Amino acid sequence: MPLETGATARANHTAQPSAFAAPRARRVDEFVRVIPGVDLSQGSITFVVDGRLERHWHHEPRLITQALSQAVQPARWFPATRKLTLTVAATGHRAGVERHFILSAF
Repeated sequence: MPLETGATARANHTAQPSAFAAPRARRVDEFVRVIPGVDLSQGSITFVVDGRLERHWHHEPRLITQALSQAVQPARWFPATRKLTLTVAATGHRAGVERHFILSAF
């Protein structure tokens, strides 16, 4: 592999994202598929987004665990609005029904 010098080395170095870079801003309608972990005693909801562990809080964590047990699609996290959306099975709705949970900072 040839040795890089000057502008080429700087261009290659700056083109690679840093592991510690700030998360990029997302539009309100952008979501990330997540696998949430729920702590019923503390009400904390934990999942990984962009390689970082995120921890949030919900006042009724049992509702989230109930919805997760009936989920028919992967959970979706909307970072811009802090909304966790779960699609659950429902009679008469072939594609399921969406349940939305707004999470607070922990």
